[in-house]
Formats: sequence, C-alpha cells, structure tokens
Amino acid sequence: LVMFMKALYLSRARSATTRFLKAYEKLEVGASGEHGLEALIDKQKRYAISPLFQVYRQALVEVRKRRSAPVGADSAGLDEKAMGSIRAAMDAVMVRQQQKMNALMVLLTIAISGGPFIGLFGTVVGVMVTFAAIAATGDVNINAIAPGMAAALLATVAGLGVAIPSLFGYNYLGSKVKELSADMHVYADELTARVVEEFGH
Repeated sequence: LVMFMKALYLSRARSATTRFLKAYEKLEVGASGEHGLEALIDKQKRYAISPLFQVYRQALVEVRKRRSAPVGADSAGLDEKAMGSIRAAMDAVMVRQQQKMNALMVLLTIAISGGPFIGLFGTVVGVMVTFAAIAATGDVNINAIAPGMAAALLATVAGLGVAIPSLFGYNYLGSKVKELSADMHVYADELTARVVEEFGH
C-alpha cells in the first residue's frame, strides 16, 4: 500500500511538474499580465502537486510582498537583502517538499531490515516447536516434524516476501524522489537568477 500510494503521488507530481515547466518556459522576462513571470502564481489547482510550482509560487509571493512594501524594495527593484530573504523562503519550501516526497519511505526501510529478522525469528520458533514435538512423542516421524517445519518455512517466506518487494520498491521510488529533488534545486537556482534579472537592481 505504501509503495502504491507513493508511486501514484510521485507520478502525479512528475506529470504536474512537466506541465508546469512547459507553461513556465513560455513566460517572457519583463512582460506583464498573462505573459509575465507572475502569470502562473494563481494556478494552484492545476499545478499544486508539483514541488517546482510550490517553489515558484513561494518565490513570487515573496516578490509581490516586497515590491508592494516600502521597506526592502524601491523603484529600482529588489535589493540584495530582499533577494536573500526570498531565497531563504524558497529553501524552506524545498525542505518541506522533500519531507513530503520522503514521507512513509521509512516504513519501507523498516520492512527491508526487519522482515528477514522476523522470518528468522519464526524459523527459530518453528524449529523449537519441532524439537518439542519430537521430545513429546519420543519418536522421529513426519507427523511430529511436519507442523513445526512448515511453520518455520512459512515464517521465512513471509519475512522475505515483505523484505524483497520493499527493497525493489524503495530503490525505485528513491530514485524518483532524487530526480524530483534534483530538478527542484536546479529550478530554484534558475528561478532565482530570473527573479534577479526581472526584479533586482
């Protein structure tokens, strides 16, 4: 369930990010209205799940606040201090988005490391049950051995059945998280440069 929900979330995030970047690339530096850098800021419904959009939106919200305020901005544009504050706000959003992308991934790591140990524990218990049955009957026969060995093997299979899919799922989903995270950091640098170009001194 964790792998399915996480895969669905990351797939939707990637799709929204692709759409957002296509729209973002069409925005013109220095333009206003629907072609300006702030044109996508209210498209929350369409791009909200995209981490890159959240970085963009936070940056442009901060730009708007500082351009409308008498402190931190003037007629010539945003100064270096204001740009530092905007970048700090973007960094905060990136941290929160990374936390969101990595949410519940720890359950997969627990399954990877804990599953085999639970299986091993079941195996040991099964072997103990087998020896107890042999001791109780005083005879080594299939009827005494089979139940305990079957339980031991079932516990081993169950532990590996949890750990192996979790290992593949964690590595696959982890690579997708890293891709989105890298895209987010690269985009933040590009957006910072574009904001400086359009709104800076």
